[in-house]
Amino acid sequence: MRKFIIYIVLFMAIVASCKKMDSEYREYIVENGLTYPQKADSLKALPGFNRLKLTWLKPKFPGVKYSMVYWNNYADSLKVDFADGQDTIGVEIDNLEETSYSFVVRNYDQNGDVSIPSEVTGTPYGENYLIGAVDRVFTSAVRDDENAGTIQWDPASTDLVYTEVKYKSISGVEKTVRVSPVDEVLICSEIQPGEVFEYRSVFLPTNGIDSVAREWQTSETPFLYSYPRGTWTAEARNGHHDWSDAGGGDPELVLDGDINTGWHSTPGTPLPQCFVVDMQELLTVDRLVLSLPEQTNWRYIQNVDIYLSDEPIVPDVPQEFWGPPVSSAQYVDGDRFAISLETEQMGRYVAIVFPDSKSETYISFMELEVYGY
Repeated sequence: MRKFIIYIVLFMAIVASCKKMDSEYREYIVENGLTYPQKADSLKALPGFNRLKLTWLKPKFPGVKYSMVYWNNYADSLKVDFADGQDTIGVEIDNLEETSYSFVVRNYDQNGDVSIPSEVTGTPYGENYLIGAVDRVFTSAVRDDENAGTIQWDPASTDLVYTEVKYKSISGVEKTVRVSPVDEVLICSEIQPGEVFEYRSVFLPTNGIDSVAREWQTSETPFLYSYPRGTWTAEARNGHHDWSDAGGGDPELVLDGDINTGWHSTPGTPLPQCFVVDMQELLTVDRLVLSLPEQTNWRYIQNVDIYLSDEPIVPDVPQEFWGPPVSSAQYVDGDRFAISLETEQMGRYVAIVFPDSKSETYISFMELEVYGY
């Protein structure tokens, strides 16, 4: 009796299993005896660079042996054989243009029966995408006394993967480093002073499978070096205002490294205001940076002319022997006012001339930095 009960249980389990299989494949069975193999399920088209990758689930129906992929209105096709152990089928369609493509996938069994079609559309990306991609740009690239280069970057676009920088090290070896989209600073160790560097952006569109890089760009200048100012001296044409309520006022204070102290011209003195720095040696100058007061209503600077000489300059109205300005600039806004020279110049004495002011004849700034290579 016990054996009889066991046989009944086994028989019921077999019947239930057969019903499940019959249910799973019923959609492929036609009443007149025709059989349609299982179709390509979960068909997707993933965009790549001038290519597309198609993926779909491997059919569970045991008789399905391969798939055919068709595109360009069936003008192009590709046979895809199944391998053992595969759960997902993947095939790459290369050498495509940046336009929309429609793909049809049909499965075949060992008898040559064909499934109903599965269709998907996809669009690859290529050179046109790269042309429209927004490169990440840097705002400054400076080096310190230890020959470490610091590059400050603007915010990255949403499809940027990383930015690469290629530079020559002190030992002459070329190095390549990366900065991620979320980082704003990149440190380049052991840089070779006076050498330009290269950089490029690498992008990955939404749902894309290929990262693509722009062409390398070359920096206009090498890493800039902020000259030490410990021995420098400074003098103003009309002296200084006793700016005790906000940082002193003495000319030397623009060289002390403290953003909270600086120079203020003497009230009531005539324009132009003139500020001269003796750097104590001949230096190559690429740009000057003036740090402005934190209080925006004390940012009196408008136009600036820069003179550079290897002979002493007495702070005064510009003289003919000073020659023409090596740079002229207009302050717009911001905490730091960068004044670049069109070409690097050498000199020991820097004269900063302020021909006008936003408020009477007042001029003030907190720090002066001079950069070279």
